[in-house]
Amino acid sequence: MSITSSPDDSARTLWIGAQSNVAVKNIAEKLVSLKFHQFKILVSKDFHYDWHEHLYEEIEKHVIRSDRFNKDLTMTSGTLIGVRVILCTLSMFSNDKLSELMRMVPVQTIIFDEASQIEVGDYLSILHRFRRTLEKLVFIGDDKQYRMPTIIGGFISKQMYKGKLKSKHKITDSSACFFVDVNGDETTMGHSWMNEKENATVVRLARFFNEKKQSYRIVTPYDGQRSLIEKTLKSAKIPWENKCFNVDAFQGNEDDHIIISLVRTKKIGFLKNVRRTNVMLSRCKRSMVICTNRPFISETARDTLPGKLARSLGQDNWLNEKDILNGRMGALTSILI
Repeated sequence: MSITSSPDDSARTLWIGAQSNVAVKNIAEKLVSLKFHQFKILVSKDFHYDWHEHLYEEIEKHVIRSDRFNKDLTMTSGTLIGVRVILCTLSMFSNDKLSELMRMVPVQTIIFDEASQIEVGDYLSILHRFRRTLEKLVFIGDDKQYRMPTIIGGFISKQMYKGKLKSKHKITDSSACFFVDVNGDETTMGHSWMNEKENATVVRLARFFNEKKQSYRIVTPYDGQRSLIEKTLKSAKIPWENKCFNVDAFQGNEDDHIIISLVRTKKIGFLKNVRRTNVMLSRCKRSMVICTNRPFISETARDTLPGKLARSLGQDNWLNEKDILNGRMGALTSILI
């Protein structure tokens, strides 16, 4: 990544967008690692001051929170002096509170990272809103994926991209993905959902990966389950900070090993959303372990992406929760680095 300038663009600020807050955060961290500090990152209030706040510690001085746009820019207009890059999510471009900032820093050039994850129709509002200033759009993407083992990448390509996304990865066997049959039940937690038995299984898997000094993350569709898992990790003295995420917060992120807790056992819920489910299933670099109820995923959720993935892998890629809870992890040793 490089930021270049010429006599014609010395006063121009580059806007960079991505689908998710985490993807934008990753770009910001990359800029910092390159010792480039002439940027600001626009962050929603809820994302910044909910449980995600710790994600921004390294780039805090570059953050402008959405509820402070007008206040910060009116009182401290100098905050934009020398800024060459502004980062934000796709949805942030539609925020009315940005009007004053965009008057000061016209939107002339936008680069969209991971553009293939954004629906074409989602760009229309941006084209309309900035029709008087926008001069250039740049889309960054690739028809090859290098993150996921081929057994997972091939499945995602077939289901989501009509087989056009090619996989280039050194891990090619089916041991890169396992399902764990958990005999648990979904229960409500406020406006969210949780599953106590899946929580216990996930935490045991986390202990296994931690003891083996493997890099891993935990992903779940429901914030209630995320909160429960995080608390259990903490009480079990297993590293818990920056370990457990809901799906939307983890978009644009990745890790060697991904543990997934699907939570639901009666209704499909989150899994109806194919696009977000695709995000959940495409985060691993070496392996993915999915904790769910086998009758649920084989019957009620058989036509969801996880249901189809389970059928494509077959019987040999199912593990039993009792084996996991009792520390019998033999099947998982083949996926370790």
